[in-house]
Amino acid sequence: MGLFKTSSLIKFTLILNIFTLPLLAEESDKRHILYLMHSNEIEKAFSQFQKASETEAIDLDILQKMSLILLKNGANSDDIEIQKLSMFGAGLSASNISLDILEIGLKSEDLETQLLSLHFISLLNDNKTDILLSSAMRSDFLPTRLEAAYHMAQRKHPHAVGQIESLMFRLPIFLKPFFPHLFAMIGTESATKYLLRFLNDANSDVRLEAILSIANLNRDDLLSHLRKKFPNSTIAEKEAICHTFFRLNDTSSLEDIKKLATSNIENVKLSALRALYHLGDHTKKEEIEKLAKENNLFAVSLLKEIPGTEKTLKSLLKSQNKLVKVNAAISLLKLKDPSCIDILKAILVTDSKDTAIEPFYSIGRTMYYFKTVPKAIYKVKDIKNDPSLPIRESLLKETLELNEEDFLQIVKLIFDSAQNDLVPTSITLLENLASEKAIVFLEDRAKNSNIPLIRDYSNLALYRLKKEEPYQDYIANWIKNKNHEDIIELNINPDKKTNITQNIYSLTKAETTRLLLDMYVALASKQDEKSLKIIIDSIKKTNPKNRYALAGMLIRATQ
Repeated sequence: MGLFKTSSLIKFTLILNIFTLPLLAEESDKRHILYLMHSNEIEKAFSQFQKASETEAIDLDILQKMSLILLKNGANSDDIEIQKLSMFGAGLSASNISLDILEIGLKSEDLETQLLSLHFISLLNDNKTDILLSSAMRSDFLPTRLEAAYHMAQRKHPHAVGQIESLMFRLPIFLKPFFPHLFAMIGTESATKYLLRFLNDANSDVRLEAILSIANLNRDDLLSHLRKKFPNSTIAEKEAICHTFFRLNDTSSLEDIKKLATSNIENVKLSALRALYHLGDHTKKEEIEKLAKENNLFAVSLLKEIPGTEKTLKSLLKSQNKLVKVNAAISLLKLKDPSCIDILKAILVTDSKDTAIEPFYSIGRTMYYFKTVPKAIYKVKDIKNDPSLPIRESLLKETLELNEEDFLQIVKLIFDSAQNDLVPTSITLLENLASEKAIVFLEDRAKNSNIPLIRDYSNLALYRLKKEEPYQDYIANWIKNKNHEDIIELNINPDKKTNITQNIYSLTKAETTRLLLDMYVALASKQDEKSLKIIIDSIKKTNPKNRYALAGMLIRATQ
């Protein structure tokens, strides 16, 4: 009997081992992979993971853990560049599980690392986010504290008023105009009390900022205070209050606005006319047009808000004054009139080679027109960031509202002129259009363009438009060919100069970075096995500095 029991026990143990040994081996393999990651044996870890994935489904959980280990090791590195790249990768993951890594960056002794970390923390919705924002308010760097104050106000953080108040009183008086907008965003009773104090502050810049904040954040609960302030306000404040009245659709001060419409002060008169028009008195359109015909650039710019002024604007396109022509064209673009095309081409392509375009604001900062300046002036002024690109990108986006032929004509000019800085935006707009002509255009450039950036982006666009073959293979090969290069380059520090090559047939590092990330975002968004394998193979073989961004993409792809 005892022998029978012993034999049964042996059989049971053997059967149990048959089923459990593979599981134990599998767990051992996973632990070894994670051990390799902790030991910074990245290639070995991913090779072992790839080998395991040949016979079984990709383990998303272990892949996430591997990515998090890589990012955490980078965040704790003594190399500042690697710290920043790790923050960038954690941010690209767009996942709350990266908050612990971003917290490490927030404690860095490097300002850029802190700012990068703070930026991505502010994009995540998690209970811990509020704690980290409070922590950022204790930074040794003022830019970090100011940035954290903005995000606390934006999120209506429960301790925002106290924290921002404390910061304000510790800073020099010239920084006080930064704060009215923050208290206006918070909107609580205690924050509103501060906003009312700002309206009567001794500093005129603070008062003006308070008025503009009321307008921009639709604080119509404070209109009665503006009405009382209106008669005794400064020139800049009168302009801003008129603007606020029409923005908040307040008609109770019409008589006061009408008096200002006859003012001898140009910006006050124009602001009052604009307010009266938007509050229902459309007869003021003619007066604004008259000022525009007299080459008042603010008036020319305001016509973009007034339908029916196209005839006047078209006549201004023939002006001898270049700025009048430029602003008339931009106003016509806003009114969706194709007459602007020729001048718009010059703004986007021809003039952009040698000149920059930037806004010039009125004294009350409620009106602006665009002016052009030689690009060389930026070096003289030591201005680090040319403001032209975001403005030109915005104008290009507006062209999508024109008819399709005009839009495609502009994009063709951009491509044929090798205006590479506008290529990514052009591609995005073609994708959004997604018409038959747009797709044919992309297919032609994907196959025949001699300019790598255009050819690469066209292939990427077609892949994102669900036309996977042969475009996924193109992306995989492009990534494979670039793996050895150090191409993830962050440009947080404006003092850092990018080495821009003069040869249009090669890519600058900045262009390559954006293109690479766009490709990985497209792959990650697919969330299928083939795309994951491309990213996994890349992270194993790529230049070590590129791995941190790719680790973030892996987390993103496995969510």
